[in-house]
Order: sequence, then C-alpha cells, then structure tokens
Amino acid sequence: MQRLKMAVVGAGVMGQTHARTIAECDSAELVAIVDVNATLGAQVANQFGAKYISSIEEAMEDGSIDAFTVALPDRLHVDAASKLLSGGKAVLLEKPMADTLEGARKIAEAAKQGNARLMVAQLLRFDPRYATAAARVRSGEIGDVVHVNAKRFSYQDVGIRMKGSSSVMFYLGVHDVDAMQWVTGKKVKSVFARAVSKIMPLNGVNSEDAIFATCLYEDGSIGNLSVSWGIPSYAPSGINAGLEIVGTKGIIKVDTADHGISVMNSDKIELPDALHWPEVHGLITGDLKDEVLHFVRAVRDNKPFVISVEEAMQAVAVNDAILKSVETGGIVEVEAL
Repeated sequence: MQRLKMAVVGAGVMGQTHARTIAECDSAELVAIVDVNATLGAQVANQFGAKYISSIEEAMEDGSIDAFTVALPDRLHVDAASKLLSGGKAVLLEKPMADTLEGARKIAEAAKQGNARLMVAQLLRFDPRYATAAARVRSGEIGDVVHVNAKRFSYQDVGIRMKGSSSVMFYLGVHDVDAMQWVTGKKVKSVFARAVSKIMPLNGVNSEDAIFATCLYEDGSIGNLSVSWGIPSYAPSGINAGLEIVGTKGIIKVDTADHGISVMNSDKIELPDALHWPEVHGLITGDLKDEVLHFVRAVRDNKPFVISVEEAMQAVAVNDAILKSVETGGIVEVEAL
C-alpha cells in the first residue's frame, strides 16, 4: 500500500499533534513541517524525522509532498489554504474553515479553481457518540426533531492562550454549530445571541468569556447553544460539552464530560480525555487519528469525505450570524452560501 506523503503547515500545539499523528500512521508519511518560525519549525521537524520548510511557496515546489494539513491560527487559514488549493494540493484544514464567511468562500473557490480535495477537520464527525446520535436521528427513531440543546465549556486558560486571536465561537463553538446541523440534518436559518466579557478582560485578553445563542432551523425547530471558556483550571475537565436532541418520539443525549475514567489525587479530581487524542501504548489514538486516517484513505482512493465543503461553510455562516447578533443585539438571518 502506497503511503500518502504529507506536510503540516503550522508548528504550534495542534500542528504538533497532527504531525505526531501522521508520523505514527501506517498509511501516511510525515515529509515536512512548514512554519515561518525557523527555530520552532526545525525543532518540530527534527522531533518527527521530517524536513523543515520555511514557506508554503517552497513546500508547493517540493514534488515529494502529496497533501497538506493546515493547522494555523484562524485568521491565517484563507491565505495558506487558498495558495495550496489553487495549486491543486489536497488539504486537511483545521476547523474553522475560516474566521468569516467571506474567507470560507475564498477557500472554496480556490479548491474549485485548483480542482483540489479539501476536508475541514470538524473533529466531532469522528466522535463515536456524536456519530451514533446522528445515525439514530437519521433513522427516524426519535421522530421529527423538535428542539436541540448544545454546549461546550472549556478552561479559562484556553481563551487566555488565544490572546484574542480567535473568538470563543470559532475556536470552540464551531464544533457544536456543525454538530447541531449535521446530527439533525437541518440547517439553522436565523440566530439571536448575547455575549459576556468579564474574565478575559481581567487577564488582558480582548475576547468574550461566553456566548449563548438561540437558533431557529429552516423547518421551525429551535435550538440553544452555550459556549464558554470560563471554567477555572481546577475544574475536573476542560471539555465539558454535550448535545441533547428532543424529537416527537424520543430523546437522544450526548454527555462528553466523563470519558469513563476519573483520577483523584491530593490536588484535584480529573476527568482525562479518553476519546479525542489520548495516548495508548505510546501512540496517539481516538477521534483525531480516525480523522487523519479518513482523509488519507479518501485522498489516496479518491473517495468522498464525511464532511463536504458546503457543510463546513454552513458552520462558518452560522458563526458569522451569531457574532453579528452579538454586535447588533438583534435577530440575524444566516447568509446563504
């Protein structure tokens, strides 16, 4: 079996996690790390036995690279992904697709012009709990969807680390905006949202602490979304998320706070991650590995991705509308793609 030769653009936290996952993958080979920071880029490349490349332009000229993972800050997605896609390169793009709908449209157009494969890394598509919920809803088991409740709360440290480079909606909430539409099979039509900013400003960060939104689906169903990075660091888990779907014939509930393991010591009680990218026997496993493997197989075998470009754009469109509602204080229609 031929291994897909990949490069990771971005040597930060998520870039390093993707690099390690690819390096440990039997069906892919980590060829290069691309980053403008020569010290960090070379360090990460050496760690995983790859070469360091300083620019996307140079990486695109390297004939040994089949596909790219882009794991850069949100605001840099448009430029990096558009260059690669317009050049015909297959791209696994970390969520969100872009930090504005306009940016997402530019990326989609670049993929079209370059006739290139693009998959946006919406991790919950590979979470067995959310995937099971989607399958059971689509089967008609709980009847027609009436209302949905989704939440995602994370540590304050996450927002502080972002230093205002990403909104709580795009860093955290885009997971659940996608899930609310994918799991139900329904698109959000309009939103009404409010935000609060107290914790982040106290830490010198220009960002919201939390955003709560009411969503109206196209068929009249309703949904509530709560997103926050206001949890203190001593809380048991930094991934306190869930999804509840109420239908005319039943209810499906996903609770992700407890992954089936708890650790108690003299300092705290901890609920470790056992699904997203846990280390098992020295190797990264879980949802992220499944996501990378899916991308590799789909590109190698010319198969469809589990998430379309349009679905990824729809999540950005809803996020855009939520932030506009926060800004204007009114109900905002989700812009058509």
